[in-house]
Amino acid sequence: MALTWKTSFSGKECRIFRDKLIVGILKTSIWKGDAYGELNGHMLLFKPLGFWKRSTRILDIEGKRELGKIEYNWWKSSAVITYEEVVYEWRYKSWSRKSWDVKGPEESAGFSLSGFWRNEGNIEYEDMPGAIILAALYVQSFFSRAAAAAT
Repeated sequence: MALTWKTSFSGKECRIFRDKLIVGILKTSIWKGDAYGELNGHMLLFKPLGFWKRSTRILDIEGKRELGKIEYNWWKSSAVITYEEVVYEWRYKSWSRKSWDVKGPEESAGFSLSGFWRNEGNIEYEDMPGAIILAALYVQSFFSRAAAAAT
């Protein structure tokens, strides 16, 4: 399947499209790193933990039940997403950070930036849960914010 995504100028809102139809959204708080999103019936909250935010909890939309977590590897610019006890690996495919992928035990998804000035791109996937697509977009925005803060 193919999806596209476009992030607002402020970087707070990422809309996910199938053709011209909005099928999902990911809204991020710039100051706290918290986010919430919805895609294919998956409604999630993302809550960073720790001073240096080495991990993020994935919660149900009400924030009552933990569904998984994201653990970041700063040196490798990669992450491990654990969702409902299934482990997925997130990593950039090139040094330019214009493409990245997520791989699970049996499925994978590829993400690529298509805009030069605007933050937008394409998603190619087969049988990947919507929650993992949201988590992958969240991880990319997390590393982008961290890179912007470091410069």
